[in-house]
Amino acid sequence: MRRESSEKPTYDLDELKTLIENIDSRYITDHSINDAMEIGYSKEEIIITVMSLKHNEFYKTMPAKKIQGLWQDVYKPTRTGIKLYIKLQKSYDGKCVVISFEKE
Repeated sequence: MRRESSEKPTYDLDELKTLIENIDSRYITDHSINDAMEIGYSKEEIIITVMSLKHNEFYKTMPAKKIQGLWQDVYKPTRTGIKLYIKLQKSYDGKCVVISFEKE
């Protein structure tokens, strides 16, 4: 039976944080960058925010819409008074991918 979503993250948050630190093991989508800029975040601030995520800010995991077999972990932290919606996944080639970074 195929799961639609889960209360436990698919990916280890500490591993994603390690991956996003390195330019060679991260990918931030243009969509994420554009949405982040609309709420006053730079690309560097996206990285810093992902690095600051806590396990208790996890919201759900869900299947990727574009790539079958991949999952995306959603975090909902509040930073500088803004409730954020951050969607992360680990790509098949082992990169931390920021799929979404927006105001909730």
